[in-house]
Amino acid sequence: MAEVYPSNNDLLNLVSESDTGVEYIPTGTAPYYLQFRKLLYRLLLACKKANELRVFDEGGLDVGVKAGSFWYGTTLVNYAGSSGNILADDKANIYLYLNSTGNLVIDEYSAFPDMATTPHIRLAVVTTSAGDITSITDCRGGHGFVIPQ
Repeated sequence: MAEVYPSNNDLLNLVSESDTGVEYIPTGTAPYYLQFRKLLYRLLLACKKANELRVFDEGGLDVGVKAGSFWYGTTLVNYAGSSGNILADDKANIYLYLNSTGNLVIDEYSAFPDMATTPHIRLAVVTTSAGDITSITDCRGGHGFVIPQ
């Protein structure tokens, strides 16, 4: 289902977005490219946290994981990020997660562990076929980067 935009007139009169602080470029502003770069800068700052611990396709069967952090009880666990994580081919579900000490686990045989018995941060489920990654399903949103102890 498509999301409805405000009317053209309302869009043209927007000055800034209150939740993120991103400012809209006023109509007729020059130099436009400088204003566009300012807008892009603010958007990137607003999206920065959403990029933490994101699994991404590096080509072929390789995935990377962006750096990030999460809380395990009262301990902040930092993950430096990684690249060149080679996945098995022709797998319907490969489960990528971080264990409670911040080590990347790639499980191509079963599923995510039970959260009650094995504390972990779910990152993604990846599907591979014919020597390539065919889909990455982001699983980070279910726990907000906090592992209960």
